[in-house]
Amino acid sequence: MSKDLEVASRYATAIFQVAEEKNLVSEFKDELSSVKAALTENLEFVKLLENPTLTTEQKKSLASAVFKDLNETLRDFIFLLIDRGREDYLMVISDVYAARVNELEGIAEADVYSVIPLSTEEKASLSEAFAKKLNKKKLHIRNHVDKSLLGGIRVVIGTRIYDDSLKMKLKDMERQIKA
Repeated sequence: MSKDLEVASRYATAIFQVAEEKNLVSEFKDELSSVKAALTENLEFVKLLENPTLTTEQKKSLASAVFKDLNETLRDFIFLLIDRGREDYLMVISDVYAARVNELEGIAEADVYSVIPLSTEEKASLSEAFAKKLNKKKLHIRNHVDKSLLGGIRVVIGTRIYDDSLKMKLKDMERQIKA
C-alpha cells in the first residue's frame, strides 16, 4: 500500500467510525461524494486549498464558504485535514470511505466495457449475475463504450477481469491456431 493511500485510509477509517457512532454512514458517503465532485469540477479551488502561501485560517474560510451546506461534523473533519496539512488527501479519503461503506452494504463496483451502451435491463441482468458470483448483494455498474472490443463485453471488478469480448475470443483462436 502506498504511503498516500495508507494515510488516506487512516483518516477514512476515523471518519467512518464517527459516522457509525452518529448513525450517519450513508449520509457521510453521499456528502463526501459531493465534496469529491466539487473538487474534481473546480480545480481552481483545489489549487487554492493546496497553495502554501495561504494561511490555515484562509483555507478554512474558503472551505467553509464552499462547503457551507455540509454536515457540521464533516466540515470539522475537513478543517482538521487543513490544520494538519492533509487537504490534498480529501478525494482519496472519499474513495476509501465509499469503498468501506460499499463493503459494509455488500455492494461491489464494476466497470463494464461494451461496443454499444448497455440498456437498463442488460445492466440489471449483469448486476444480478455478477453479484451472485461475488457473493454481494448488489453491483453498481459504470458502462464504458469501447468499439475496439468488436462485440461482447469486458467486466472489471476490482482486480478481477471477466473478458467475454469478441476481440479476446479472436485472440484465443489465434493462439490455438499457432500452437
